[in-house]
Amino acid sequence: MELSIHALPIPDSTKNMVPEVTRRSANYHPSIWGDHFLVYASHATEVDVKMGQQLQQQKEEVRKMLVAANDQLSQKLNFIDAIQRLGVSYHFESEIETALQHIYETDYDHHDDKAKDDLYTIALLFRLLRQQGYPISCGKSHLPCI
Repeated sequence: MELSIHALPIPDSTKNMVPEVTRRSANYHPSIWGDHFLVYASHATEVDVKMGQQLQQQKEEVRKMLVAANDQLSQKLNFIDAIQRLGVSYHFESEIETALQHIYETDYDHHDDKAKDDLYTIALLFRLLRQQGYPISCGKSHLPCI
């Protein structure tokens, strides 16, 4: 037994028929700004020399603050956290890495006793060190478990 399938021919009147799409016009009012922002000069967005110098001075000042020997653990951690939250930490990656490495290697006992009792400072220390990839756990003898 042989099975055969035959397709019925499509009538010529429906072959070339494309449905007509009608769209409503929004009739928006013209912008009060006109073409001002479309023809905005790109040279006006370039950073001028004075602004560039101020930016470099600010970067160097922040670098100095990060590198400066500071015995206040909480102050150093808050400063690093603020830089990261502001979204400018990519400018200071090596300085942040050096500061956190120093904190990790010198042990927590080396720093002030007030910070040891501060839950916020401990949590910030854990987060920043773990975020940087240091294997820190509450099992270490010099860090309290939280």
